[in-house]
Amino acid sequence: MNLNFISTGFRKVTIGFLFVILVVLVNVLVSYLILKKNGSTISRMTEVVNPYMEKMEEFNLLVTESKMYSTNWVYLQNSTEDKHSLTALHRTKYPELKKSITEFLIKLNKKAEKDSMESIFGKFEELLVIEKKIMKGLISFEDYENPKKKFVAEDLVESEVLPRTDEIMASLKTTITRNREEAAQIRNELVTSFNKLLLISLGVSIGLLLMILSAAIFISSAIRKPVQMMRDIVLQLGKGELPHQHIPVTRNVIGEMAESVNRLSESFTKTSVFASEIGRGNLSVGYERLGENDMLGNALIHMRDSLRVYSEQMEEKVRERTQEVIEKNNKLELAYREIRDSIHYAKRIQDAILPAEQSISKVFGDSFIFYKPKDIVCGDFYWFAHSGDEVVMAAIDCTGHGVPGALMTVIGNSILHQIVNFSGITDPAKILNQLDRKLLEIMRHHGGAITNDGMDVSICRYKITKKELTFAGAKRPLYLFKKGELLEIKGNKFPIGSFQYDSEKLFTEHRLNVNTGDTIYMFSDGYQDQFGGPTGKKFMVGGFRDMLQDIQALPMHEQVTKVERRLEQWQGDMDQTDDVLLMGVRF
Repeated sequence: MNLNFISTGFRKVTIGFLFVILVVLVNVLVSYLILKKNGSTISRMTEVVNPYMEKMEEFNLLVTESKMYSTNWVYLQNSTEDKHSLTALHRTKYPELKKSITEFLIKLNKKAEKDSMESIFGKFEELLVIEKKIMKGLISFEDYENPKKKFVAEDLVESEVLPRTDEIMASLKTTITRNREEAAQIRNELVTSFNKLLLISLGVSIGLLLMILSAAIFISSAIRKPVQMMRDIVLQLGKGELPHQHIPVTRNVIGEMAESVNRLSESFTKTSVFASEIGRGNLSVGYERLGENDMLGNALIHMRDSLRVYSEQMEEKVRERTQEVIEKNNKLELAYREIRDSIHYAKRIQDAILPAEQSISKVFGDSFIFYKPKDIVCGDFYWFAHSGDEVVMAAIDCTGHGVPGALMTVIGNSILHQIVNFSGITDPAKILNQLDRKLLEIMRHHGGAITNDGMDVSICRYKITKKELTFAGAKRPLYLFKKGELLEIKGNKFPIGSFQYDSEKLFTEHRLNVNTGDTIYMFSDGYQDQFGGPTGKKFMVGGFRDMLQDIQALPMHEQVTKVERRLEQWQGDMDQTDDVLLMGVRF
């Protein structure tokens, strides 16, 4: 091979690559200028034009709301919410929106646009003055009953508010349309600019490709075979394979490269044998370095020696850690058993404080209790007391479930015993008021932190002789079926406890006369909140009512079977969502 030919060829290739670099730099510069211009345009679109158009749309909506609220002020005397909205529009919404639009007008720096919007602002503020006359003229009930004031207000709406609003909205529509057209024009210019950049890049890429192909053909004709052999060896080494071929060495640059590749291949072979022995655990295997400065060889020898020391240390640490793991596992197992036993004992305590179903069925022969905790212990509980001619029964849903909810049930059960059995209070509303007060006192006394913990309660008193049922509820209703028709008696909208209610809670009582065959249901929200079914949705209140409606003709002991089976079918393989409590009594 002629060395002068190769050197001349390399010089030509070098010149060619320098030209390629120059072309690339020019392309980068042109692309940078175009992208910088487009970036500025895009920034203006996203930070000024588009937000300004959004504010204009918001202003257009505000004008419509102004017309609606002022009209409702005149014609809908009791539309308190609209009156508040119109007052807020005058005081805050419009001034803030005007300020925001004015800031965007400064950024737009377009005098015609600024003059147009100042004109619209002026017209709208004149409209606001008229609306204020209406607001001042119609304030009290007597103002609305005054025919003269009512006529003046109606005339202002018909002759001033509506025409002025239409005029302002027409001006806004023109302004918005003009801005949309300008934004569309800017977008078209951006698309054109990007297409131009694409064509430039494509042309440069094709030119570079042709130049590279020419250089590749030249190089291939001179050094193709040895370079191909070196490539094959390097590819094999890159794949982790050890090559067996040997490249013939010539006295030129390519020959020197071939000799280096041969040495590299031999070095990889030695390294592979050494690594294989290390992998088999032979940490005493020897390795011959290529020289004093053989960094890879020195590193491999250092790795072998380090692994030998590390292996000895790790064996000792493994023995120590294994013993620690065994000891910790024993402690964890003991702690788990203690926690499990404690929770099961808490379950027995909770079951003990619940009224026996026999005491309820003794008074109400046809009744049932469906009670299904989510966890071992439950956050729902039922309560029952019978004294003389009166029966008090309740269904309570405490905040949370599991152990926290169970603790709340113990507190609630204790307070109810104090109120009803010791204090003799049987009026449901008074019971709820006392329960709320005592629970808040306990929570303040034992911690003082402001929490939302509380209870949702449905409570009834039944006077047996009079067949009179009195109900009160805290966020829970009572379902009463009379001759198969459902009557829902709703409770108050605030719970027992919970510091989020600052105002005094006054619970409402509902007195009902019940007849033989009438049925009542008291329940928590666990049943209707259960996820399941073919779509994984909640059972919902409607499904709960339909289920109770479907089983009305059945005796209560059959109803509870249907209730349990329906819940199991709906839940399927999904986890139980919450504690479930349902009490049913037929008079």
